[in-house]
Amino acid sequence: MSLRDVIGHRRLTALISRAVDRESLPPTLLFAGPSGVGKWRVAVAAAQALNCLEPVRDADGLPFDACGRCRACDRITRGVHVDVLAIEPDDRASIKIDVVRDVLSSTGYRPFEGKRRVVLIREADTLESAAQNSLLKNLEEPPPGTVFILTTAVPGVLLSTVRSRCMRLRFGRLTAAEVASALVRDHGQSERDAREAAPLSDGSIGQALALSDLDIGGLRDLAMRLLQQTAGRADTQSRLQAATSVVAGLSKKEERTDLAAVLRLAASMLRDIEVLNSGADQRVLANPLLTDDLSTLARSFAGDRARTAFGAVDRALTALERNAGTKVVAEWLAVQL
Repeated sequence: MSLRDVIGHRRLTALISRAVDRESLPPTLLFAGPSGVGKWRVAVAAAQALNCLEPVRDADGLPFDACGRCRACDRITRGVHVDVLAIEPDDRASIKIDVVRDVLSSTGYRPFEGKRRVVLIREADTLESAAQNSLLKNLEEPPPGTVFILTTAVPGVLLSTVRSRCMRLRFGRLTAAEVASALVRDHGQSERDAREAAPLSDGSIGQALALSDLDIGGLRDLAMRLLQQTAGRADTQSRLQAATSVVAGLSKKEERTDLAAVLRLAASMLRDIEVLNSGADQRVLANPLLTDDLSTLARSFAGDRARTAFGAVDRALTALERNAGTKVVAEWLAVQL
């Protein structure tokens, strides 16, 4: 996949494209950002741009990019290019020093067939301490013609000596529309299924795929019902009944996972209500199929109420992640909305 084919992160892909074009790409890079947002794809695309035999110029707004079709691009995509070395966690979710040393032994020579040797380290936070230390000399003084790209969702786990030797590029979360587009294009989901999953994804394609087994339609109905039943009711008893109704609709086996999905859906609806109340372009709505229902709710969640409710949902999600009881979380949230 070339840089122009990456969904989202346009500022970063443009930055990498310009640097490759000017031959000024730093030799040690750290791609840091949430899991499942495309860091690894960008790393592979950068390796292609550095080694493409028939590079493309001024394609889709990027000054320089890989063609995606030549022999080098094909071999990098398939993971068999001799000068693009990928290190990934083993079955125990760790990267040991022996693996790193084996790869580093190859970097003492100039590239065999490519323009640049690229060492890609996926989930660099799984590097054992000894493995990280073994990298330091090469990160400090990379061998000629060699580029190191590390990706991680938790850069704080890396040794400070590793972090300080790398130029960090920060990846943000994708929009719901970008997640939906990736699900359709790269994972064969229908437009409808992708649109339903995207608001649950928290900006992560990986999370959207992990939640593919959920009854998203049913959970969305629960989220909408929660907002509707608390929208105009001030009495605590009615709100607690709304919470009870939500909990009753959850799967008993996956109650915690289902409630988290309901809360994320409610958060996406509250964001949409803010969009409607502000008069912004409705094309940015995460739940366009619910526009009529959301427009009705917008009158009840006018002023600061939608923002306050969104903050309450966020705190409820945090409590759920910290193992608070599902019934307690649902009831607390219903009172706060």
